[in-house]
Amino acid sequence: MKMSTEGIEDFENKLKRIERGLRGQAIAAALNAGADVLVKGWQDEIEGAHPGTGAMKGAVSKTPVRFDSDGGSIEVYPMGTDRTHKITHAQKAYILHYGRNPNKAGKKAIKGDKFVTKAEHAVRAEAEAAMQKAFNEFVDGKE
Repeated sequence: MKMSTEGIEDFENKLKRIERGLRGQAIAAALNAGADVLVKGWQDEIEGAHPGTGAMKGAVSKTPVRFDSDGGSIEVYPMGTDRTHKITHAQKAYILHYGRNPNKAGKKAIKGDKFVTKAEHAVRAEAEAAMQKAFNEFVDGKE
């Protein structure tokens, strides 16, 4: 009885390419695809719940992908400063999300509406699908 291993080297090389891609380009592609969906979700929720001037909506953006020993990560939140309120857009989003008590300086209470949670729940499945699609395209394109 004889066993043939014809093609095993090609399969092994494909697995090595996938492994290298998982540590870099594939993860970055997947995270960026998911983050793009999440940015849109934040913007849609802000437009509906907190339209105001549109400054915070326009400030929602994603950070570059960061890699560490656990893999990669990317953050989505409103960046920059709200010139009207003299706080960052991230601080403003935090206050609108969680609310605040009135203070001695005369600032009134704000009831939080959890808009960030709503935005993220609304697009979660779409973001996961976009990430999977980007990952699959990366792996399929590297064959």
